[in-house]
Amino acid sequence: MELVLAALAVAASSLVGGATGFATSLLSTPGLLLLGYDVPFVVTVNLAATLVSRILVVCRSWRAIEPKRVGLLVAGSAPGAVLGAVTVGAIPVHVLRIFAGVVVALLGFLLLLPTLGDPAGPGRAGHVATGLASGYLATSVSLNGPPVAALLSAANLPVRAFIANLACYFICTNLISLTTLGVTGGIPRHGLLPVLPVLLVAAIVGNQFGTAVSSRVPRKVFKYVVAGLVVVSGVVTALS
Repeated sequence: MELVLAALAVAASSLVGGATGFATSLLSTPGLLLLGYDVPFVVTVNLAATLVSRILVVCRSWRAIEPKRVGLLVAGSAPGAVLGAVTVGAIPVHVLRIFAGVVVALLGFLLLLPTLGDPAGPGRAGHVATGLASGYLATSVSLNGPPVAALLSAANLPVRAFIANLACYFICTNLISLTTLGVTGGIPRHGLLPVLPVLLVAAIVGNQFGTAVSSRVPRKVFKYVVAGLVVVSGVVTALS
């Protein structure tokens, strides 16, 4: 029964993640923790589920991907992921979550404003800095989506391009994060089987349904949904 509930939690969160491009980890984490899974297990599952479920998205929407944009984000995320894995024990987790949550929530509120800086979106430095923050949060508190989602939303991308670029970024950065955690001993040695394969399938199924929904959402509505989810992500993280 525990595995069934975990699969349902991952599938439901992946449906939302597929529709908006992110927030899968944010929504699945509370349920998995309540079911008794520990933090290293949940972080590993979230990273693996997001990575695997986004592969189909990239295969289907690869023409909408902007390699330069994704490359800048990944360039920042790699050192960020290493820094997060190395320093995760040096900073109290509750302090890190409160700080990260407040910053992310503020980003979401900024997205709700009529204008946000340059209409063309953040520049090269902004992309690298966002990748750095996202990589750090990925391996420290499993919250890598909202910073990048906020940046892509500020760039005013079409819905398909938003989701495609975010999916490509997740594949790259989650590979880096999982490798980093594996090298530093952050991936659990026991308990992943047979749970992980089942949850990966649930993530793929949920994400596919969510992606189908996203194609029916108007761009303006989608932008406000993203901003709202970023705010919720920050608030929930700060209060957890």
